[in-house]
Amino acid sequence: MKKYFGYIFISAIVIVTGCSNNDNVITPPPAGETYNKIITVETNGKRFEVWTTKNDTLMTGYNKIGFKVFDNNSEKTTGYVKFYAKMFHFNSNEYHATPVEPQYNYNAAFGMFTGYLIMLMPGDSTSRWYAYYNYNDEFSADSIRFDVGWDEKTKFKIFTDIKAELSYLITVVTPEDPFKGLNEFTCLLHESPNFIDFTQVNTAEMYLRPVLDSLNHTSAGNQNPVYIGGGIYQGKVNFDYTGGWKLYDSIYYNNRIITSNGTPYIYFNVK
Repeated sequence: MKKYFGYIFISAIVIVTGCSNNDNVITPPPAGETYNKIITVETNGKRFEVWTTKNDTLMTGYNKIGFKVFDNNSEKTTGYVKFYAKMFHFNSNEYHATPVEPQYNYNAAFGMFTGYLIMLMPGDSTSRWYAYYNYNDEFSADSIRFDVGWDEKTKFKIFTDIKAELSYLITVVTPEDPFKGLNEFTCLLHESPNFIDFTQVNTAEMYLRPVLDSLNHTSAGNQNPVYIGGGIYQGKVNFDYTGGWKLYDSIYYNNRIITSNGTPYIYFNVK
């Protein structure tokens, strides 16, 4: 963990609101998923809106996210958005960040600047998330507080490559509700030297090994994840019995196995 980061608080009035009624819901046709407007930040005639799927707030784990940007009520439909998030712990001088897209590009099919956001922790009475918004390096809003809820289906694993002195984060996207049989397995991989700066890893090789705890049984027919774009690795995992499974992921990256000091696993309860 690092010491307190010197955010510059903007002097203008900033209004932050949350919305969840039907006037703030859209369903883009490409994916058929419903996006809800959850945050509005306004300052000096500039407005950033944050949209996400499935929930009325950001949640721990993987979030699909979109931004709408307005300058004096004129909507921006070109360029990019940059977004950074840091959690400050009030009982110490420590803080950490969380993985975000390097930049969110405009997606005309969705009418938003789209991408993902991974939240590592929920906010509470001793810790708060603050965000920095930037449109196309033209205008920005800084140090804006936002809330994060706890998603009980969140699955991620942190491990360390001791030789390289780097930490890694595996974030599971699917399955959320694993079932007996062949499940789609998708995940993201990030590396960080300090849990402030995160880099999306797109060139790793992953090797899955699911183990049923009760029988020490390994299933057949699994497909190792391969990178498909957007930060996502996609494969298949076969849970051929119900019960508790440990899904081990050995990772080859930078010409060597980075999980040699202890292969990380994600625990799944298959019903």
